[in-house]
Amino acid sequence: MERKTQYPSTIPFLLIAIVLGLVLHGASMLFTLEKTYDALIHLFFADHYANNWFEPWNPKWYTGFTVTGYPPLIHQSIAIFSKIAGLKFGLYSVALIGVTLFISGAYRYAYLITGNKNIAGYTALFASISSSFLETLHVFGQLPSILGISVLLHSLPFIYKWLRYKSWWHLIASLSLISITVASHHVTPIFGMIFFIFPVIGLVLMDHASEREGGISHVRIWHFLLSLKSLFWRTLGFGMASLAIIISVIIPYWINSKNNPITQVPIPHGSRDNYLEILSSGFIFFLLPWGILLLLLPYFFYRFYNKRYLFFGISLTILFVLGTGGTTAIPRKLLGETAFNILTLDRFTLWATILVLPLVGEWIYHFVNGKFKTYIIKSFGRLYHRILGLSLVSISLSVAVFTIILFEFRPSQPDKIDMLPIVNFLNQDDHDKWRYMTLGFGDQMAWLATQTDALSVDGNYHSARRLPELTSRAVERLENSKFLGIEGIGSLQQFLTIPHKYNLKYIFSNDKFYDPILHFTGWQRLTALENGIQVWERLYVPPLPNILPKDELPQWQKTYWGTIPVLTIFVTLFIFLLKPIEEKVIEINKNAKNRLSSVFIKFLHLWMYLLVGTIIYMVISYYNNHQRLNTPEKVLSHYYNAIDFKDFDKAYTLLDQELAPEKEDYLRQISVSDGVLNSYSKMNSIDVEIIEQSGNTAKASVTIESITPLQMIDNTRIHYLTKKENQWYIQPSNIETDLPPSLYVEQATIDFHLQGRRKVDSGQTYREDILRQPEVIVTQASLVEIESQYAIVGIIQNVDNLPADISILGSVYNNQNEKIASYNAMYIQKHVLLPQESSIFRIDFEDTAWKSEDSNKPTTFDPTITNQFAFDDPPASFDVHLTTNVSNANIYRSVSLNSVDIKEDKISGSLLNSGTKEITIPQLLIAYYDGNQKIKWAESVFLQSNIRQQRRITFETKITEPRSAKTIMRSTEKTFCNGTPMQELYRKHKFTNNNQQVSTYLIPNSQTGISLDINAFIGNPN
Repeated sequence: MERKTQYPSTIPFLLIAIVLGLVLHGASMLFTLEKTYDALIHLFFADHYANNWFEPWNPKWYTGFTVTGYPPLIHQSIAIFSKIAGLKFGLYSVALIGVTLFISGAYRYAYLITGNKNIAGYTALFASISSSFLETLHVFGQLPSILGISVLLHSLPFIYKWLRYKSWWHLIASLSLISITVASHHVTPIFGMIFFIFPVIGLVLMDHASEREGGISHVRIWHFLLSLKSLFWRTLGFGMASLAIIISVIIPYWINSKNNPITQVPIPHGSRDNYLEILSSGFIFFLLPWGILLLLLPYFFYRFYNKRYLFFGISLTILFVLGTGGTTAIPRKLLGETAFNILTLDRFTLWATILVLPLVGEWIYHFVNGKFKTYIIKSFGRLYHRILGLSLVSISLSVAVFTIILFEFRPSQPDKIDMLPIVNFLNQDDHDKWRYMTLGFGDQMAWLATQTDALSVDGNYHSARRLPELTSRAVERLENSKFLGIEGIGSLQQFLTIPHKYNLKYIFSNDKFYDPILHFTGWQRLTALENGIQVWERLYVPPLPNILPKDELPQWQKTYWGTIPVLTIFVTLFIFLLKPIEEKVIEINKNAKNRLSSVFIKFLHLWMYLLVGTIIYMVISYYNNHQRLNTPEKVLSHYYNAIDFKDFDKAYTLLDQELAPEKEDYLRQISVSDGVLNSYSKMNSIDVEIIEQSGNTAKASVTIESITPLQMIDNTRIHYLTKKENQWYIQPSNIETDLPPSLYVEQATIDFHLQGRRKVDSGQTYREDILRQPEVIVTQASLVEIESQYAIVGIIQNVDNLPADISILGSVYNNQNEKIASYNAMYIQKHVLLPQESSIFRIDFEDTAWKSEDSNKPTTFDPTITNQFAFDDPPASFDVHLTTNVSNANIYRSVSLNSVDIKEDKISGSLLNSGTKEITIPQLLIAYYDGNQKIKWAESVFLQSNIRQQRRITFETKITEPRSAKTIMRSTEKTFCNGTPMQELYRKHKFTNNNQQVSTYLIPNSQTGISLDINAFIGNPN
């Protein structure tokens, strides 16, 4: 039935919802949007378009990538708005447009489904405070997803009208809206076709059959098939047109996907976890987005499995199951292994909660003036109805507020960083001629990238990565590698060890956790900026070449990418401006009767109370199982978790207060307990074993696996516990009581300062200001094989009168003299040598582009395995290149070995720090020699305890000399220092094997000799 009418000038419900949404989200996003996961990434892309609209190549991240890997419309829109008042103005403007479109889209979608403006109005009101939408905007910052699904919702009524009544204007309007969706977010239209458009097509067929048969109750399967036959070509035509739009609007994206397929190790994501095992993932990706909608879950399935809405019911079921992540095996089987590991499954929960929005509005309508209200009042009274309504509104608002302020309870980003000092640093003295890396910046690394032209080897859009060093690791960003376990640290370690490969010279660290790995891979502290960021530098890294490689796209793709996506907006606006003010509005659905049986109403009422009761029970059970300290296992787990998160106040409360020291003394003891384990570790797992338990006392063994920037550490401690008033407490360990012999220490030191000759001006470095490179010789070098793996070991000595920072690069060659591997020395080396000082070194060969043997697909990288290079040809020869620079860093040497003893397979002794600085992490460099004092193998051991000034610590370590070590070649002929052959340096310094310095100690042992040397990391050099 058709009638001529005019659109109402105002729609009160919708206007109220939009105003509420703009006020709520507009005010809150000022405090949340920049802290979200993705918002700053979108700013980075927008900055690219603002400066290089028609150039798709961006060199700032990785070693360059093309922005055609992500639909551009949202980023281009932000870039357009940024011309008014900057990038952040553009970000907030597009976000507010997204809020408006989502609320109005929910209204139009609900009106399509229910045919009732009041229900549509209630839907719009709820949409403005929907927890799934709030989380997507204020926690995840996924603007393309929001804009994409919002525009798709707007297109659904036009799709319905075209299919039902063959209105050509509505076909054009629907396709124009779909084109905007495609240009905003490529995933939304693809899955939107399945979960939103196909159900609408099913609704059209059901309504068509219902109209022919005189009511939905008379429709049977053959009636549905007849309607399908009748509308088949119209439906097929729309599907083909939609497919053409999806492909044509972003053709460069599909070309890039074909030319650069994503072949990388899957990156873990919480939405793929088992929610029953990892409760935090279940809360963030399932419970929070569903929120109060879980109370109405039976209502959604009951209504959507009504005959008319059957296809919506099927869609909801699939979305609900896919949204459960890895809790069951069903999502993996439905999506397939590849799609399951690439997609983030929280998007399915988002779509499910949007799909049911009209039913939320419908339920609110029935609760306010429908059958549900009648049942509640009749059964429990009007007061109960008001209390229940007020409770549900309060819960909804509480969930909304909690979602917005979630970051206050669980911050996902470091504190805001002032980028100006970093930008100034990169802009001065040609620092931007090298690549940089950030550590501990979180997603703020994207904001830094928007403010500088300097290039970073890291990035924040993992789908664009092409470096095999990154794609072969399950690591999204090097910046947060400490949160990704040993694989994350191992991946970072490779970039730090061979920075010359990436022209990586500067690192900006916002987390002292990374200090040890930077130090022991040869990096030096350069300066601390005004914002507290520590700058690290690696000497002798070549600058970037003047011309960087890039993937050049044809000009037509550049023009296409810069024009077609943004034109979809203007074309759509033009189409809707052509629509007359008055038009024939078709009643697409009469107010169908919503037949809610009394039995179902009672069941729904009961379901709400059962669900609330279950949640309360789970919270109480969680408290009893995890918070009440009624077992020794719980109190020890809580204690070490508090220590791990540096919550020392909480840890102190878990000690037996009768035996514990004063709180100030306890905190003071903690403050001086430094070292790699106490200051630079992250607990990976904890295992508590009760050894003895009798009455109110217990003895327990705690084994902790910790991730440190240098290695995995397994540490076992014994604890005694006492029980008081049904709570267990830990008996504190003894406080360190040793005192240094002197309260004030004076020490004469030799210091170095890099003093240039140039004047203070803005000119370039003068030739006379360039310091000569110190001369360091290789006294021994050998190629060693151990179980089909190879390494170069040797000894170096600084024969100059200047302290030298040394980088050691080793390469191995096959019998045809072809280079087959090249790598730098990492931990097993003193990176800075004083004049006449020597050090052992070992170079392991790790394949930075590790591939599986039978496929081009990267395999998982395991950094705990050294020498991971798969040699097709066994090495036959090698060379070693030393690169040196003058350095005044890391020259503290006031530590000595004492009482060294070797018994069977162990080395024990003590280390004395006689100087004025605290040694945070001591390192033992151990070398094994044959009877002729020729080095056979080298290794290192990091001691867990720090050494305070004027203190001594003892150590004990195993002798781990590999018995299978076989020397393939021993020679110094192909060794060089700064390009000078070693033989020339031998003659210059009159060096012979008789005057070489082996090491600090050479201890005879049964069939070999063992040398020990000391290296040290000082956490606070000032």
